[in-house]
This record gives sequence, structure tokens and C-alpha cells, in this order.
Amino acid sequence: MSISRQDKIRGSLLGGAIGDALGYPVEFMSYSQIKSKFGENGITRFELNKDGVAEISDDTQMTLFTANGLLFGHTRGAMRGIMANPEDYIRDAYVEWWQVQTDNIDYTAWHSDWIREVKELHSKRAPGNTCMQALQAISFHENVSNNSKGCGGVMRIASIPLFYNGMKDHDKSHLINYNQNVVDEIVRAAGETAKITHKHPLGWIPAALLAFIIDEMLDCEKSEMTSYRFALVVDNGIKLIKRKYPEQIKYILQLQYLLEKAARRAISPLSDEEAIRQIGEGWVADEALAIAVFCVMRYPNDFERAIIASVNHSGDSDSTGSITGNIIGALLGVSAIPTCYKEHLELKWLVEELADDLALGIPVSEYADNYDTPEKLRWIDKYIESPSMDVVPIRNSYLVDRELGIYAGEYPGDKDENKCRIKLHSWSNFKYFYDLTVFGELNPYNQHLNSQQLYERFPIPDCGIPQDTNSVARLLDEIIYRCKGNSEDMKRGYEKSVKREYEKTYIHCWGGVGRTGTIVACYYAYRMKGNGYTIDEIYRKALDMLADSFSRCPKSKYRISPENQQQRDFIKKFIANECM
Repeated sequence: MSISRQDKIRGSLLGGAIGDALGYPVEFMSYSQIKSKFGENGITRFELNKDGVAEISDDTQMTLFTANGLLFGHTRGAMRGIMANPEDYIRDAYVEWWQVQTDNIDYTAWHSDWIREVKELHSKRAPGNTCMQALQAISFHENVSNNSKGCGGVMRIASIPLFYNGMKDHDKSHLINYNQNVVDEIVRAAGETAKITHKHPLGWIPAALLAFIIDEMLDCEKSEMTSYRFALVVDNGIKLIKRKYPEQIKYILQLQYLLEKAARRAISPLSDEEAIRQIGEGWVADEALAIAVFCVMRYPNDFERAIIASVNHSGDSDSTGSITGNIIGALLGVSAIPTCYKEHLELKWLVEELADDLALGIPVSEYADNYDTPEKLRWIDKYIESPSMDVVPIRNSYLVDRELGIYAGEYPGDKDENKCRIKLHSWSNFKYFYDLTVFGELNPYNQHLNSQQLYERFPIPDCGIPQDTNSVARLLDEIIYRCKGNSEDMKRGYEKSVKREYEKTYIHCWGGVGRTGTIVACYYAYRMKGNGYTIDEIYRKALDMLADSFSRCPKSKYRISPENQQQRDFIKKFIANECM
């Protein structure tokens, strides 16, 4: 039975993460040390941390940032009609990865990576010195002038062929810079992406070749693949690279020699470990690719044996495991991956979500005006650029008070529990949630918040008003106190922008229009207390401020906030009772 393209794309990205997680615990161990710790067969199952999680390394982290940069760049092109080369957006994504790795995050600056807010990606998992130094230079607008051929360039580029191959199932007319010669663009973009940090030809040429191989695996039927046919794919890739980069023929021939050596050992009687030892250790790009080629060629229809072989050696086990998983996952699809490798994998949900986005194509464009489908709304939430200080991880929301970091809008949860959990990952920089819905009106979401986030319910009937004005005044006192007066960081002189990022407040009802608008208007009125205005002046100013803020919410095109006269009358009553 034919495997769908989406299944293969998922298989590749997930396969790479699995190989990475399996190899990460033994990355700096000799083969004898691996056998001593894990037994004669080496490591064959995940080593879990104290939380029961198989940790990914910088390899998968950078692969995910590659995907995000690629998707953001092409989304921008589709929506704006202009874009740079995709590697330029990927470079910016890498800088953001460097920022989270070094705690040098500029929370006041615009950024393009929604995955930056996933806290697990901040974990430092032995990032390569070459990558870190190069990205530091780029972040300070300095030239990268190394001559590195380390494997840090090749182990992260799988997202590029996955995206461009996935586009074969979609309309591409709205995409900018989409090269009709898809294979040529895949090879070029992968090579240039690796070159961002690794300037030696043998640091980036293997990345270009790997991209070609993955693209071919996506188009191959599992039943048709043999060791011989895989060798032909690699050979065809070498021929393409020679035509594309004739000035690098010296280095291409070196790579070819090593790959032919790997192919010969794949069909030899040598053990996996002995064969890999003769190929190399995988610390440099050509060796890492050659080890992966050996493993896939020896076990073209067996994900488990290929992955196990790829990590059990004295070398860069997580990188060789990751590359092997990318290749054989693209060939066999996610269904061929044993269940034991799908369980306990760190950030499995994020890997799968980005894989699905790579397979989806770019579902939005500047010429389309219908964004009411779930997939398009989700896409807009993630990949449409906005200034970070004003960003709320949900479409129908808006900024209320920039200084205090107060936002308002629609319900942030989801009726599906799993989707709700995933959705709330992007709310990690919000500390306070004020729910204006009544109990039982919507699916609760507070159980999915982290231990640092605070949830409170202030129930107001749908289309209705609060019980009394005094309770609203107490609510607003609490919000203002938490946002302004209860922060020791502010007293120590920290930038307000930093506080905004870490202690944002979100006020919501169901749709974010009636009840939410009522409370927001009362908030604006309350902040004018004691300024000498009349009731009517405060009322007009508060509604004008609400209208201005709500105008940034997409719903403002067809809804008015507050939504009825009863709510407007309550605002005026609140002003008379609590603001004079």
C-alpha cells in the first residue's frame, strides 16, 4: 500500500528526532563504554531522564527552528508578495535559537519564531561550538569566517526537502521565490543553510546531498527500495552536486570516495560497529552523512536496525542517528517506526505539528480573504508576523494596556483536550488569566496552565452584566495591583518590556466582545479616576479607548464592543459609583 506524503514527512522529522534522542546519551562515549553500560548490543532503547522523557539534543532543536524559519519566510512571501531567499529567514531563526540557548533574548524586539516560547527548547543540549560562535557573530552583525566542516551544518536541514517536496501536492501559484526546478532549489537552499555556520565546502556540500537523498526517499515506494537502488540514489545525487558546484570538484570527489567506501561496507560481512569504525566517527559532515548512508543501505526496510546501528559507535551518535532517522523515516513513513520509539520522546507533539505544517503547504495568500477555516486561523496565529510586544497567541484578541501588559479577547482553550494542551503552550509568557464566563459554559482550560500561571473566574452571564459595580472595582484593583504594584522586579528597575513578557495578563469571555469589552471599558474609566472629568467625559473617553483597542481585533470588522445597551448602561453606572 502506498504511503501518503504527509506520513512520510512526519516519518522523516520524527525519525530524525528519535535517532537524535537515542544517540544523545552516548554521544561522547566510546563503543566499549556503550557496551559496558547498555549490554553487548549497545543502546537499543531510549534512556529516560528523571521525568520519564527521552531528551532531544541541539540537532533536533535546530531542525525545528529550520522548519519554523522556512515556513515563516514563505508565509511572508505569500502574504506580502515579496521575500528574500529562504535561508535568510532560517538564519534569523537560528539567531533566535542562539538567544534562547544563551539567555540573550530581546523580548522587546520583533521575532518570527512561535516555537521560541516552547521552554523545553531553551534547554542546553551540548550545542556545537561552531554553531554557537557563528550565530553569536551574526547576532552582532559580524562576518562568519570559520573553515569548519563539522556536522552541525548537515544534521539540521531535513526540513528543507520536506517542505519543498510537500508542496508537490499543493497549488504554488501564490508562492514567491518558488523555483519550478524543485530539486535544484532543495539542493541550493540546503547548502546555503549549512553554509550559514559552516564555511568549509565539506561542511555544507554534504547538506546539499542529504537534502537530495531525503527528497528522493519521499518519492520512493517502500516496496521498491533495495540496497542497490539506494546506492543509485546517492550516486545520482553526487552527479547533480558535481554539475551544480564544479568549482568544488576536489571536495566532492573526497565526499564521493567516502560514500563509496560506506556503500562497499554496507554489503560486506563486517559488523555494523567495525564497518562504521572504518568509515569514521561522524564529527565532521562527510563522515556523518557516510555513516547514515551505510546504515540505510544495510537496512533499507528496517527502521529499528538502521537507527540502532547509527548510534552505536565511538563518535557523534546523536547526529548520525538524526541523519539516519531523517532518511529512513522519509522512505518508510511514520507507520514503520516501532511504538517504543514514539513513546516518551521529548516534544513529540511539536515535531509532529511542524511536520504537518511542512506537509500542509502555505494555506494563506494576499489574494485570499477567507480565513475562517481552522487550519488557516491556526496558521495565521503562528506564522503571520507581528511586533512581539503586541502578540497574543490567539487571533481574536487585542492589547489593552501596553505598560502593564494587559490583553483581552476570546476564549483561549479548546473543546478537544489534547488540542487545548498544545494550544496553551504558546501562552507561557502570560501569568494571569481572568475568565468572565460562567461555570459550565465552556470547557475548562486552567488544568493545562503551568504552576506559575494564575487563573481566576469572574462570572458574567452571556450578553449580560456583572452583579454590581463594587465587585468590578475590586477585580480591577487586583489586576492593577498584580500588574503594577506587586512586582519587585519593577521596583529594582527592570525594563517594563521584560515584565510584560513574563507577567502578561489576559481577560476573556467566550467571544471577547460583550462581557470582555464591558470590563475593559470599566478598566479604562477606572484609570481616569480622580482626574477631574465628569461622568459623561469619562464615559466617552473610555468607550473611545475601547473602540481604538478593539479595532485591532479581527472581529471588529463585524462586531461592536460592548455589544448591547445594557452593558453600556452598566459602564456608565460603574463610572458614577466607582470613579467619581
